[in-house]
Amino acid sequence: MRNKIIIVGLLLTFSSCGIFIVADTSSKQTTYVKEVAEVDSTKKFIGTYDFTVFGVPSVGELPISMNISRDGDKLKAEFIDDGNETGFNILETEIEEDILYVDIYVESYGVNVAFEIYVDGDKVSGYLADQFELEGTISR
Repeated sequence: MRNKIIIVGLLLTFSSCGIFIVADTSSKQTTYVKEVAEVDSTKKFIGTYDFTVFGVPSVGELPISMNISRDGDKLKAEFIDDGNETGFNILETEIEEDILYVDIYVESYGVNVAFEIYVDGDKVSGYLADQFELEGTISR
């Protein structure tokens, strides 16, 4: 009787440890990889901008026209000269978090500021120097 109890005890011990588990190799796991096309995030910012900056000291409303184009892997901004000098020198053009930043140097004040431009379809909004609102359009 004692042997039967020992055998039943060992049998319960081994079965609880998973010694009798059989691996199922018949199931196959398939992983599908979806190819994602690379999206050009700069495409919506390329074009000709016509906007007005409101509330500029000693000027009031300041109309600006500029062209944004691609120069290799970077963006290039240039003002469209309508015969009047803007007094701005463009330093850098970049996109951060879906916002177009055009860093400029204002000669008359001797400061670096930036245009912060939001593009929604063909509408443009944003700020100059984080305080003067701008609104306008973009044409491609």
